[in-house]
Amino acid sequence: MDDLDLEDRWHSPYSSADRSHRETAQKVTLHARPVNTLKVGQVAAEVGVSVQTLHYYERLGLLPKPNRSAANYRLYSPEAIRRVQFIKKAQAIGMTLEETKQILDLKDHGREPCRQVAELGEKHLREINARLAQLRAYRRVLAQSVSTWRKENLSERHCAGEFCDLIERLP
Repeated sequence: MDDLDLEDRWHSPYSSADRSHRETAQKVTLHARPVNTLKVGQVAAEVGVSVQTLHYYERLGLLPKPNRSAANYRLYSPEAIRRVQFIKKAQAIGMTLEETKQILDLKDHGREPCRQVAELGEKHLREINARLAQLRAYRRVLAQSVSTWRKENLSERHCAGEFCDLIERLP
C-alpha cells in the first residue's frame, strides 16, 4: 500500500472500492439529473412576469416549448430566464413581439441578427421622434385651451355641442 492509500483509509470510513463505487454513483446521478429544472413559477418570479405571460410567449414561439416532468409540470432551462429578459429589453425600446421573434429566430438558426436590430432601432427612433413632435403639438393646443377654459365661468356655463364643445372646438 502506498502513502496515499494509507492516508485515504485513515481519513475515510469507506474502503477504496466503496469510495470508488460511491463516486461513480454520484457522477451518474449528476449526469442523469435533467437540465431543465426550473418550474414556470420560478422563471416568472425571476424575470418579473406572470405565468400567463410565459405561456403566451410559448404560444407565439418566443420561448421554445419546455420539457415536461413526470407530473406534467413545465420544466425550463436557465436559458429561458435570459431569453425572457431579452424579450423585455426589446419591448422596452419599442420592439414588437413579432420583431423580437424574428430576431430570436435568426439567432436560433445560427444567423447574426445585429443588422436587423440596428435597422429596427432606427425605425423605432424615427417613430418615437414623430410621436414626440405630435405630442408637443397636442401639448401646445391643450395648454392654450386650458388657459382659455380657466377664464370662463364653467360652473354657470351651459355645455353646447353634442358632447362637450370645449373638446369639440379643439383644432
